[in-house]
Amino acid sequence: MPAKGYTRNFKPLEILTEEQVEAIHRGSLDVLEQTGVRFESERALKLFEKNGCEVDHENRRVRFSPGLVEECLRLCPSTWHLSARKPENDLNVGGNTLYWAAFPGMRTIDIDTWEPRTPTVEDNHDAVKVLDVLENVHLAPSYTPYCELVDVPPAMLLPTCCWSQMKYFGKPVRVGQAQDSHIWGIQMAQTLDVDIFAAMESAPPLTWYGDAIDCAWDVAEAGYPVEVGCGAVLGGTGPATLSAGLVSGNAEVISGIVMVQLVRPHTPILSNAFVFPQNMLTGAPGFGRIGISLFNVMYNQMWRGKYNIPTMFGSSGMGNSKFIDYQLGYEKSIATVLTAVSGASIINYVGGLTGELSHHPVLSILDNDVAGMIGRFLEGVEVTNETLAIDLIEKVGPIPGFFLGEAHTREWWQKEQFTPQASDQLTYPEWIAAGKKSALDYAKERVEEILATYEHTLPEDKEEELDRILEDARKYYKEKGLI
Repeated sequence: MPAKGYTRNFKPLEILTEEQVEAIHRGSLDVLEQTGVRFESERALKLFEKNGCEVDHENRRVRFSPGLVEECLRLCPSTWHLSARKPENDLNVGGNTLYWAAFPGMRTIDIDTWEPRTPTVEDNHDAVKVLDVLENVHLAPSYTPYCELVDVPPAMLLPTCCWSQMKYFGKPVRVGQAQDSHIWGIQMAQTLDVDIFAAMESAPPLTWYGDAIDCAWDVAEAGYPVEVGCGAVLGGTGPATLSAGLVSGNAEVISGIVMVQLVRPHTPILSNAFVFPQNMLTGAPGFGRIGISLFNVMYNQMWRGKYNIPTMFGSSGMGNSKFIDYQLGYEKSIATVLTAVSGASIINYVGGLTGELSHHPVLSILDNDVAGMIGRFLEGVEVTNETLAIDLIEKVGPIPGFFLGEAHTREWWQKEQFTPQASDQLTYPEWIAAGKKSALDYAKERVEEILATYEHTLPEDKEEELDRILEDARKYYKEKGLI
């Protein structure tokens, strides 16, 4: 039985008219046919040329006919399955189901001083264990939770993160695209007989580097899904307007999809947007800006409505605040709610603090509650004879009647309500008597409880095989002179 996720039971939020959707689609086709996309890969250029694309080998630019584009989009399945180590964590991606993913950070933070520090491999294991236990974390992207580790050379970061996930995270994971790291992810997945999916993320504007191409190609050939993503900063690496940013991002993602479908037709695709407006005061991405929400809702409408391909978003998974505070709460939550109600399939959200610079398991606990609240909203309202309860209302009548002692209340209150696990739910007198604890205090306590009671279930022989693959990766990068 696959993981439940959350089913959206109402019409998704849309902000584009049919004419605007068609204009963006036509604009994307025009860019693909006239401007083209740069592919830093000889085998990709040869593949496109073989399939009738116009290829400029000197500039490594490929131009696509609308017919080929439309055909390859039609080859993408609208729903598909991801198998996990534990069958109850399998995912059925697409349709009206939303799943929550962890969000990465380069470093951890000191929860008392709020200063960042480089985590250890053991910190990485602990953060993964917390994510594994949380009911509203269904999968994890590559380099999660941390993408910088003490005493781990840069070339080994992605293999080490994948190794940590495979050991302690019994849910699906994505493999990274840098420096052949996907090779080891494929081997680890085959060892455990689980599914992975590839990261194929563009280099805007309109460019694909060899690492992304190789990862998508090899993972698709191995029979796994591919996440194809755009990630512009609007006004910097992408156009400043939301509509032009969507046209450019669409062209990047569609060109990647064409390549993947030419490599292995019917490969499952996840269309990913990681797009931000540029903060023109600092030059940095505008984390937490409302433009993120507008872009994500537009993107969902194009890919869910026009192309019928599942979507994934990470741009709402962090804010610009350096604290777990009110600013972080609104920066993450506004964009996440709007991304969810407009039809996202997967949202990278849990644990991300400032940009992709920090992650913390205490924040994962709090985000798990927020994900549950948003998920409950997506499920909507059930209207039946039983939920209308007309006979019950008649029975109880006006005051002094009340509903607390009724069987209907006992049966339905937990179904209708979502109760956060790490928030202050006390009255003022109770709160003072309990030591004036905040949500942060409760979250810290739950992290300690999870780590103290965590049960490691990976068989010893499988763990040894994962260790061997990681050692093979170390030898590989050493021979290349990267460590």
